[in-house]
Amino acid sequence: MRARTYELMYIIDPTVGNDDEYTAIADRVQNSITNAGATIQDGETIAPSGRRKLAYPIRHGGRDLTEGFYVFHRFEAQPQQLPVIERDLKLTEQVMRYLLTTSEE
Repeated sequence: MRARTYELMYIIDPTVGNDDEYTAIADRVQNSITNAGATIQDGETIAPSGRRKLAYPIRHGGRDLTEGFYVFHRFEAQPQQLPVIERDLKLTEQVMRYLLTTSEE
């Protein structure tokens, strides 16, 4: 089966701490993608770029949050690798929401 290109956007909880912690969380997610057997395309990772206002409040950790740090990855993977990646995203407590879509290139 041929690998497909996917795009992953997720939001990190803004109450985590400093910039080094946000980078560590983004690196952890990136490592879980590569550990699942996927290949992240060069230059296709956008690191957390500061707090951004959310379109609507998100309930996370018992609080209604109105800001978050957005991170984007584009990678190639087999469809059967996606459940492993999604499981790791769900287990990362600092990830408030994520969206995983196929890329039409």
